[in-house]
Amino acid sequence: MTGRKNMVNVGDKIEIIREKNKTIKFYPSQILDIIEENIFIISGPIYKNEIILLHKQEKIEIGYTVENRGIYVFSAIILDREYSPIYKLKIKKSSEVRKYQKRAYYRFETSIPVLKEQINKKGDEDEIIIEECRTKDISGNGLKLLSNLEHKVGDKIICQFDINNETIKIESEIVRLENIDTFDFKYALGIKFIGIEERDRDTIIKFIFEKERLLRGKGLI
Repeated sequence: MTGRKNMVNVGDKIEIIREKNKTIKFYPSQILDIIEENIFIISGPIYKNEIILLHKQEKIEIGYTVENRGIYVFSAIILDREYSPIYKLKIKKSSEVRKYQKRAYYRFETSIPVLKEQINKKGDEDEIIIEECRTKDISGNGLKLLSNLEHKVGDKIICQFDINNETIKIESEIVRLENIDTFDFKYALGIKFIGIEERDRDTIIKFIFEKERLLRGKGLI
């Protein structure tokens, strides 16, 4: 169970998370009013200027970011909906607030500069090889990294990159290899984080959450 400090307030931006036909959709929304402790008025979802119809008694989830703490979610039931003067929903919170973990496994396509560091044994000395790479996608558990150096599955590396003005440095392992044909890179490396702190994972998930919100707001996804 989480405390009140992890709850939403009037004016907060949120995500409506809707699962339908085994597909999860995320729609930007906002807390318009709090009627009771567990009763909220939120803006209804609109995509490309079209109203997304949600129905009375439909079950949804509400996701939101808590500064310096991560992403939280709770389940809700739609009690009512109105269309005038704006599209809005009356919902009732139906579960405890919990940390949102699904996005730890969701890969978001984005290009981020990464310094890849590998330590090779050369006799009694260590040889450190550093390469400037870029991500193809990223999740809370790993990333796909574009590289020009040959590797093998099982290689241990260090990935360092900046997200939201924070520098993240994570011990990682190469779990997949793929030859690619692009102008800048020869290989795509499937990377699994093996030494990540939860604070850094939350930073990555929050980054994905916020970037998706911006893209949906622009009607790009």
